[in-house]
Amino acid sequence: MASSATPSPDDAPATPPAAERRAATGALDEALAACAALAPQLAAVQPTTDPAAQRRALLALSPALQAARLAVARLEAAVDEPARAEGGGDALTGLADRPEFVVAGAALARQYPDTPLMVLAADVDHLRHVNDAWSHAIGDAVLQAVAGVLRAQSRPQDVLARTDGNLFVVALGGPVSTTRALLVAERLRAAIEAHAWDGVGTGLRVTASIGVAARAPGESLDDVLARAGAALQECKRGGRNQVRARG
Repeated sequence: MASSATPSPDDAPATPPAAERRAATGALDEALAACAALAPQLAAVQPTTDPAAQRRALLALSPALQAARLAVARLEAAVDEPARAEGGGDALTGLADRPEFVVAGAALARQYPDTPLMVLAADVDHLRHVNDAWSHAIGDAVLQAVAGVLRAQSRPQDVLARTDGNLFVVALGGPVSTTRALLVAERLRAAIEAHAWDGVGTGLRVTASIGVAARAPGESLDDVLARAGAALQECKRGGRNQVRARG
């Protein structure tokens, strides 16, 4: 005869995010209502004439306040959970991370099967010097500003990501030739150089090197990223702050 084990709490199905948000909101409403019900009692207490009554009122209010704090924490966790479940992207810049980029880039390639997918790899020049000469906080601000420039200069169908350290990648949505991709890369490079960097750090100047590669039929996204990275390294060897393509 088969034995029936008592299920562990960890085996229970997870509460759907929307249901958990509703439950957390309801708990918060109840806690706030309890606080509101006690407010007249607290307001009627005169601190200077009846300290004992004030203490009793505060003690009565304390559980309701604690319940409200717990409900707020539960609601915040419920709101944040979907983002964590989806991977959350790159926390510093708000762009996609590498796994998300690979998924979205593959979707773009399927959407336009007869056209090579154009991929750009952009690296912030001399970011280590920025970290050393200014601070790591300024270096992070530089990465955030570069992400903002890329967003402003890109189209809705493009996929943007920060995949590693100071490396950003862009997959251009739609049929785009290598010539056109080089023009886009040059526009991004010029926009990064022209950004108002004094607002980030006094005397700060930032440039980027950008490599371009076209995904061949049947080629993996990792392979085209590697070729875009090789074009990027050619930019570095050539003096930085430039754009190059790799076949």
